[in-house]
Amino acid sequence: MTLEVWAAEPAPMGVAGPKVSQAVIEALRDRGIAYHPNHLVTRVDPDAHRLEFSDDADVSYDLLAYVPPHRVPAEVAASGLAPADGWVAVDRHTLETRFSNVFAIGDVTGIPLALGKPLPKAGVFAHRQGEVVADIIANRLAERGTGATFDGAGECFIEMGRGIAGFARGNFYAEPAPAIHAYKPGRHWHAGKVAFERHWWAQWW
Repeated sequence: MTLEVWAAEPAPMGVAGPKVSQAVIEALRDRGIAYHPNHLVTRVDPDAHRLEFSDDADVSYDLLAYVPPHRVPAEVAASGLAPADGWVAVDRHTLETRFSNVFAIGDVTGIPLALGKPLPKAGVFAHRQGEVVADIIANRLAERGTGATFDGAGECFIEMGRGIAGFARGNFYAEPAPAIHAYKPGRHWHAGKVAFERHWWAQWW
């Protein structure tokens, strides 16, 4: 069986910096998985089992795991919060939109970083943004201080199979580029990922 990754981006996890990107590429290579950057999918032909790319290249597949284009829900776009084919602009620290007392968190937001890339769409950020917004709203209702702020800190596990995972953590608001540290992959990170999932499952379900 042959596994390959075809990506529109020039490097995996590019916003985390070249060291993290290279670590992911090496992890794929070590597992015999080819990584093909700069390939934007323009058409999927499920009958012929083929992908077509913007550079006129094409490739056949047996089983396709495809991530479709990401966009805001139609209701958010219709509300005027997001421009056409864009994201909801917010204050990067309070998550407040251009409308007073209207906030947006998570994947619908577009928060530009110093290096020109946006803050990644990841649950860890949505979680912390939600806590910040809840604190701000509570403080405003109680006529207290300004409340918490979102500082751009985040982390993620990188599942690698075989009972092994990697882990990266840092400040995505750092300048001139996000300050991210990738830790050496190991079984302890996989165990941490499993424990983290079980904690959230037990807490909310």
